[in-house]
Amino acid sequence: MTYGYSGHGVNLHSLSNNPAQGFYVMPEEDRFRMGVAGSISVGYEMGEVDNFLDRLDDILDDLERDDIGVAEGITLANEMNDVLVQMGRDGYARINTGLQAPLTPIAFRTSLGTFSVSIEADAEVKASVLDDAVVYDAVNQELRTRSSLYLKSATFAQVGVGWAKELWKDEGQSLVGGARLNIINGAFSKQVINLKAAATNPDDDDIGDIISDQYDTNEKKSTNISIDLGAIYRINNWSAGLTLKNINEPEFDYGAVGQNCASLPGGSQEYANCMAADYFAQNGRISASEKWVMASQATVDGSYSFNNGRGMVGFSYDLTDVNTPTGDLQQMLSLMTAYQSPKIWLPGVRAGYHTNQKGSQLSSVSVGLTWFNRLTFDVLMGLEDTEIDGDKLPRTAAVSLGWQSRF
Repeated sequence: MTYGYSGHGVNLHSLSNNPAQGFYVMPEEDRFRMGVAGSISVGYEMGEVDNFLDRLDDILDDLERDDIGVAEGITLANEMNDVLVQMGRDGYARINTGLQAPLTPIAFRTSLGTFSVSIEADAEVKASVLDDAVVYDAVNQELRTRSSLYLKSATFAQVGVGWAKELWKDEGQSLVGGARLNIINGAFSKQVINLKAAATNPDDDDIGDIISDQYDTNEKKSTNISIDLGAIYRINNWSAGLTLKNINEPEFDYGAVGQNCASLPGGSQEYANCMAADYFAQNGRISASEKWVMASQATVDGSYSFNNGRGMVGFSYDLTDVNTPTGDLQQMLSLMTAYQSPKIWLPGVRAGYHTNQKGSQLSSVSVGLTWFNRLTFDVLMGLEDTEIDGDKLPRTAAVSLGWQSRF
């Protein structure tokens, strides 16, 4: 998390970035290194709308009512239209989780190079709003709208097999190349949930319940492979790296929405959702059938190491932008520094600054510690705020915890 794409040899989890980094994750005299308990990370990102989820709950409450007088109904419709337009433009909530399987990554050195095996799982869920006009129905004394919650999710289970080898060496200089083959099982889902139908549903769920119940509805699974390449050039204490990820650009399909609505029971929540999805698809707001391309991305990194490689300062920068699985544009720049003390009882420390050059354009800082050369803990906090229940909270934050074999 803190390192970005800069590789630090003492960090076994650097294997997930530039595949050439596998050559440096253990001393030359060692032949084997592995994870212990793996690692886990959890993070979130929020849009520029304060109290996003709470305000959606308030909208559900008003849409549920059937006792609204004319004056109140017109006022509520006007207020709700203003709020929904802002939510449709700027509001979203995204949650990311990552898991490194216990005992991985594994790295072992042979005469043919350093090989590595990694098993990872990742999930991403995003909730946003498709806004449409709210009108007051004087006959039924209620509010009506096609406005909907738009849920997208993606989960991955991935096995990566990497190779790294020193290709050239001469008088303090070296060039290391690496490659990685990833076998990826992906499950992609999206769902349009009509807010009016959800509000009048007898289950009476709030927005949080709806997201947790519906995020994986309409899921479509597929298996694909991706190929990563990497190179690291070193001269004395300086290092420069290039990573080319997903050079074959595998594709994954989302489950389709807004199709065959007539086959669903009329008046049901499912029918209302399907008709809402068809409406927004016909108006070009969403795609009924959608593919996500795991687009190729080039990343450069550089670093300077000191104290026999225990300390470093570095950066990484994505040369191209890509869409996350749920559709957010990213192009990251990271600056970092780290130092691992030779004293086992003193924790290693690291700090970083990260900014998304596209999409949300959010910035964040991160700090991390490594205890006893094994236990790693990192925290990332965004520099931009949102308001939730009267409290200022960062628009993005994440934590990561891992346990690796001693180095």
